[in-house]
Amino acid sequence: MKDLTDKEILALDTLCNAIVDGTINNKQKVHLSHWLITSEPARRHYIRVTGLSASLYSYAGEMQAEAPDAKMPESKIIYGVFRLAGLLAAAATIIFVFWIAKLDNKAPELTLAVTRHEETVAQLTASKECQWSRAGSMPLGSRLHQGQPLDLSRGFAEITFDSGAKVVLEGPASIKLNSAWGASLRSGTLKAHVPHEAIGFSISSPTVNVVDLGTEFAMITDPSGTTDLLVLTGAVEASPKTDQQSLLLKKDEARRFDSSGITKIEGSDPKFTRSTQSVPLDNFKPQTDYVHWSFEKVNGRENSAEGLEMPLARFDTHVKAASNEADPISAHAGGQVMVFDGQTFAKAFYGGLSGNLPRTVAFWVNVPARAQLSDAYAMVAWRAESHKLRSRPVHICWNRNPSEGTIGVIRTDYGGGFALGSTPLLDGRWHHIAVAFIPGENADEPVQVKQYVDGQLEGEGYPSQPRERRGLNATGIDEATAVDDTLWLGCRLGLNGPKKNRFRGEINGLFIANRALAPSEIVRLMKESQPLVLPVQ
Repeated sequence: MKDLTDKEILALDTLCNAIVDGTINNKQKVHLSHWLITSEPARRHYIRVTGLSASLYSYAGEMQAEAPDAKMPESKIIYGVFRLAGLLAAAATIIFVFWIAKLDNKAPELTLAVTRHEETVAQLTASKECQWSRAGSMPLGSRLHQGQPLDLSRGFAEITFDSGAKVVLEGPASIKLNSAWGASLRSGTLKAHVPHEAIGFSISSPTVNVVDLGTEFAMITDPSGTTDLLVLTGAVEASPKTDQQSLLLKKDEARRFDSSGITKIEGSDPKFTRSTQSVPLDNFKPQTDYVHWSFEKVNGRENSAEGLEMPLARFDTHVKAASNEADPISAHAGGQVMVFDGQTFAKAFYGGLSGNLPRTVAFWVNVPARAQLSDAYAMVAWRAESHKLRSRPVHICWNRNPSEGTIGVIRTDYGGGFALGSTPLLDGRWHHIAVAFIPGENADEPVQVKQYVDGQLEGEGYPSQPRERRGLNATGIDEATAVDDTLWLGCRLGLNGPKKNRFRGEINGLFIANRALAPSEIVRLMKESQPLVLPVQ
């Protein structure tokens, strides 16, 4: 285990200070995440430095179940620091998990569950004449797991990460998938395309770590670890794994990284030419059925759905109001939206909605800047059934519990667990929400949730353990089936229907697809449905 150099300690202290000051940016988060993943001395130094500050309590407390917003007395802080020092090995592991949870916008218990289940972070979306030395046959559309090594003997393979970044491998090549935001190239050639939503995506090799700033770049790593980096468009930040400084490389710039340092690549033009050539690939083209409520076509108090390749008559949205005077369909300049005033709610029958099936729910939402905690539940809800998790409601809402995370961020409750985002929604502006549900490969695996806010991945998680008896609530009473296969808008769902907890805000352009949409599809859906959304007032 190699100790940190003086230069590395100084750089790590800078990142730790940024955490304490609350000024850490996405690029620094990516750097620190990679450092903590790959270096035990870095993790130990991180614990020592941050443990000396009271900010550690509030920072890690955002991810814990105890009340983190209450200021801890100084004496308790000092006691906690000494307690951490006494349990350094355990603390390093626990707080490292908290840190990764913060980066990935997950709740701590959900992140801990990742160590027990194989989290998927990417998908094989295109290929050409692929031969895999480890996996054998890998069909298009296969979900790829965190930590999974991929050894491509020959051919080309496009991997789309859940963050939206795309990497095309050219065999022979070997890569390891670290997360939705990064991978390690062990050897071979790749070309990466990183859209705006995935800025901060990183690729490391044995000699350099490359953080993308929204661009295209190519990497060529030989078995010794020597890496050629070529920037095709945009810019990247390259951090050599030597004592040399990081450098910013822009379009048409190239460098070679090896154990001795950084050098220019002589005669790089042929490599640029080859890297910019497009290779025709066979793309994954799954059939997609969806239902769309635009809230544009209103007939009295009902709003009809539109859809593709599925019967539509049964998908009419029937609007219910607590008062006959309440009119949940409100016309504004730019279109009509569904308005929820804390009393109204809506519902629609959707056959198969309660089943344990893959799907994506997407919509636009506008939450008042001064919304109260009582206005949080729920934008969209339904009851879900699964072999492992039994019958439990799914709620897509904003977080109202300060002991579990930041108030106002996107929150999905499902299977007894929850996932949290990081973008506050309580600002009186329109935000695009998409939540993808990915069931496990067998009935005993938990559902995975991928949340996207304004096209960017925000928070993933795993549900908690199932109830002891199927179909029974805490009092042993059979759960009613009146809410099965029913979509609810603007209310919290109970055993027999909506509770009094209601949502206050506006919803527009609701989509439900019968599979987990790819990040690029979510971004395209957001852009194409944007004209339906009212301008920010």
